[in-house]
Amino acid sequence: MTRAERARLLAERVPAAREALLFYAGIAEFRGGLEELRALVRRMGPPLLREQADALDPAHLPPDGFFARVLLRQQPPAAPAQPSSGKCPHCGGLPQAGSLRPAGDGHALHLVCGVCLREWPYPRARCPACGQTEESRIALYTNSLLDHVQLRVCEVCQRYLHVVHCGQDPLAIPDVDEIAALPMDVWAREQGWEKVCPNLIGI
Repeated sequence: MTRAERARLLAERVPAAREALLFYAGIAEFRGGLEELRALVRRMGPPLLREQADALDPAHLPPDGFFARVLLRQQPPAAPAQPSSGKCPHCGGLPQAGSLRPAGDGHALHLVCGVCLREWPYPRARCPACGQTEESRIALYTNSLLDHVQLRVCEVCQRYLHVVHCGQDPLAIPDVDEIAALPMDVWAREQGWEKVCPNLIGI
């Protein structure tokens, strides 16, 4: 299943995230340059991104902004390095989400880069934002609508990210299912928590 197909499937399952998921489906299928991307955003994007598309200076793209992130995903992968922090060992980006994948008798945590979408293994007891290692200070929350997606929050730095349990839903694609968890983002913000790295929808 492709990212676009997964996004459209989840759009029917999670009405509250329908518009965001359909836009992400368009982004997942996008192949082109900056001007084509601006046109896509003006046609399908949320209001804030449409404003950015109109005001964009092509000579000064913020490296961690929406447009640069989408365009970077079309480039060949860089040679991997050894992971040493909560940043991607391939490109240095922050994690957009996590994934739990079967490993041995349990499941191993991987982080999913918000820029290049590559995954790398990461200790389950460590916060990717502040690096603290007290597992008791990591809290997990779920939503019955998407019970394979956990909201993982560090009680030390008050940062969170979604962790997609791929063992529970083998069709899950972490960066897509993370967007479907939009209602959980709304709740997390109400608690005063900040996301480690916003997704391409800006949430």
